Amino acid sequence: MFSSPAWLGWSLAGLFTVLAVFSLIQVLAPAARSWAACCDGVTGDRESALAHSVMAVAMALMFVPWGNSVPAIAWNVVFVAVAAWFAATLFRAAPGLPRWRSAATHHLLGAVAMLAMVSAMGGAPAASGDHGGHSSASAGFLLPAVMTGLVVYFAADVALSGWCAVRGGPGGRGSGVARAVMGAGMAVMLVPML
Repeated sequence: MFSSPAWLGWSLAGLFTVLAVFSLIQVLAPAARSWAACCDGVTGDRESALAHSVMAVAMALMFVPWGNSVPAIAWNVVFVAVAAWFAATLFRAAPGLPRWRSAATHHLLGAVAMLAMVSAMGGAPAASGDHGGHSSASAGFLLPAVMTGLVVYFAADVALSGWCAVRGGPGGRGSGVARAVMGAGMAVMLVPML
């Protein structure tokens, strides 16, 4: 994705690993309301936390050289499954619920972003401290256009999630901070691929 010193790649991998553990704790915590009840009325708390955990693990792997050993097909299967799950969640939502601003929409866009990254990198997320040998010239027009839209979305989501975390909004401060950090990481990983 971008050239960075080894210490930075490992630090970011550590940060995303901490976020993955935090999200996994939310999945397993008895305080999580259910698989089917979230503050947005569309997405379950636990399925949302599980998606955050999966994405955080994937992002951590993209910052370490041995993440390159994960075959492209594995990345694609995971992210297509996440995208399909949350697309189905959006279609199953009751009429009148705010689908466009739900956690399901957020996770669907996150899965699309991860698929776009894997596609741009030719399936190789990390290569010797570098994040793959992508070439936006070879990706045509559509992939950079999609990535630009995703960068704008995640930048806006970082601002909104950060604001909600400061205010102590739904899901608590920890969840807001985690979502803001994940969104910032996603945007930062997408920008060099434009």
